[in-house]
Amino acid sequence: MNYQKVIDYCKGKVTFLSKSKYGTITVTPKDINELLSLANQIYQSGLVEWSEPNFIVEIIKHQSPTDPLFNQQYYLKQNNNIDINAPKAWQLNTGLNVVRVAVIDDGVEEHEDLNGRVLQGFTPLDPNGFGAPTNNLPPANEGIIGHGQACAGIIGATHNNVGIAGVSPSSEIVPINIFNSWILDFNFPAGQRLRWIEDAQNIADAINWAWDDGQSDILSNSWGYNTTNPNNIIESGQIIQAINNARTQGRGGLGSLVVFSSGNSNPRPDCPVGAGCFNGVTFPANVDGVITVGAIDRNGNIWNYSSRGAEMDLVAPSGNGASNSDVVTTDRMGNLGYDPGNYTFTFGGTSAAAPQVSGVAALMLSVNCNLTENEVRSILQQTATDMGSAGFNNTFGFGRVNAFDAVQAALPTISGPDFLCTSSSYSLQNPPAGSMVSWSVSPTNLFSGATSGTGATASLSPASSAISGTATLTFNVNTGCGEIEITKDITVGSPKINMGTYSYNNNTQPTQPYFSIINNVVCDLYTPVSAEIPIEAGISNFHNLQILHVSDPSLTYNVTFSDDLATIYFDFWDYGQEIIFRLTTQNDCGSDFKDFAFRSEQCYGYLSDYKIYPNPASDVLNIEINQSESPESKYSKNGKIELKLFDASGNEVHAAVTSEKKTIVDVRKFKYGFYYLHIIHQEGVIRRQIRIEK
Repeated sequence: MNYQKVIDYCKGKVTFLSKSKYGTITVTPKDINELLSLANQIYQSGLVEWSEPNFIVEIIKHQSPTDPLFNQQYYLKQNNNIDINAPKAWQLNTGLNVVRVAVIDDGVEEHEDLNGRVLQGFTPLDPNGFGAPTNNLPPANEGIIGHGQACAGIIGATHNNVGIAGVSPSSEIVPINIFNSWILDFNFPAGQRLRWIEDAQNIADAINWAWDDGQSDILSNSWGYNTTNPNNIIESGQIIQAINNARTQGRGGLGSLVVFSSGNSNPRPDCPVGAGCFNGVTFPANVDGVITVGAIDRNGNIWNYSSRGAEMDLVAPSGNGASNSDVVTTDRMGNLGYDPGNYTFTFGGTSAAAPQVSGVAALMLSVNCNLTENEVRSILQQTATDMGSAGFNNTFGFGRVNAFDAVQAALPTISGPDFLCTSSSYSLQNPPAGSMVSWSVSPTNLFSGATSGTGATASLSPASSAISGTATLTFNVNTGCGEIEITKDITVGSPKINMGTYSYNNNTQPTQPYFSIINNVVCDLYTPVSAEIPIEAGISNFHNLQILHVSDPSLTYNVTFSDDLATIYFDFWDYGQEIIFRLTTQNDCGSDFKDFAFRSEQCYGYLSDYKIYPNPASDVLNIEINQSESPESKYSKNGKIELKLFDASGNEVHAAVTSEKKTIVDVRKFKYGFYYLHIIHQEGVIRRQIRIEK
């Protein structure tokens, strides 16, 4: 774009401000009131692709959920890291594809924080119940309906600046109500009389409906029987068969994941009267293939109530299952649930732990819907954060569920070298069956040959030995249930020390093939010097500062490295001090080095009074007084100037006294290396380092 044509078109009504390397220009109207009209006129001229006012507009950080109660959800993220690592998992995905989670409990209904994602469900004892909470409410002092609503919020509450944040905020909730019929047992004190009753056929029907008619990908269960022995349950075989049906036939044969809380029945002194606490995981959480989840406190200790045993799989943070529960989640709207309002602050037990695992499994399936039930279960176990004794144990199972690691492991991976030194192939491992895969790499200037293509293999070649940098390889995978991106960062070529510009003491210096003392003169003593040298491409493997020469052993210096910058600090305390160092960088592809030198001088404005060239020199060295000066100036002694040249060992190799404005020194007789020129005048000595090369 010719910006001058734009200026001319505006007939003096705008002033040119800047032009970017990407082809955009910025102008400002001389009359601010004409801003909008000029923007339209420039666009209509046909000289530009777009023209718009450069308004200042508020931007918002896309940080962790801004739901007002999120900071109280310690089970998702807390400072001691005893959490499920949910926010980091959300950086990968918050629900790329819709996943259905059946909440088999006391019913779930629509809620302000579930955003229309509660589907029509199933109630075994009521064909018109559709999984909603029962209207047959027990006495308020005996029991409350809202358990399923609390579990559903942990799984899928929306990230919408309202209420809480769910683990998998895009999941659809399929409500299944198996707590629809109750009696009061007057053999027990008031407040402990409520008994929910369903026969085994109803439970089996609920599980089968969830995976079959409800097409649920995950079945979340925070309930169980007051026993470990399925033989104590009449016709328990139906329940076991229904669970196996879900695991083998759900999701079109891939299998639906079945998650159960381990139970709150571990023996303890405060076990409620009539609760009949016992050792072992409750039924049906102990059925083979079920993901069994126990509860830990916010410091990582197993809760004394949490049932445990050989069937354990995972644990998750939760509150005390008795009087001090503190898990924040959704409640039934209004005054129908645990607390007044739409949220409860008093949920807990293993009931709150199991839905966290269900939510993590939903995130996994949302990025890879082709995972089998066995693959999901294995990933959850293998990525769990180990707790207690190393490896599996009966208390913590495989450890604390780790949302980030689990979701990351659910994604296909890219195999191939981290450093691209020569032509290499990169392959997408285990892409979902039937998926369509394409790839691209950026920035393209680092490569020769193809930089995009189709298929699960990308063949890449570095552009040349003169170019290096970091690139990102991206595989786009269309799974049939949505599209996902898998990326890998690659370091291309060996590292380069960027000789374009460098700076010291915040002063940018121009391009030079070699940084000599001539240009790196420090005039002020006792002022710390910092020199910043840009470095390219993957220096994290190796970097080194080698001192080639220090004129005074008392000189102090230090160096720090970042990924793309070497910063050297040193401090001159006398004139004539100098330091020469070599910066070396290396990665798996190769190495690069450059030499740098600095010297302290009494400057006296000599940079404008003398010309010393060329430097480096190979034949002759010219020492010239600018025309504005004369031998009788303040720099001369009785009209004469004394010149001396010393080698690196301090030996004088040349001396002259001259009254000429220009002196030529033949340097062909000198060996290659560094020399030091002294220009001796009435006010002192000007020192320059000279490099002689053949």
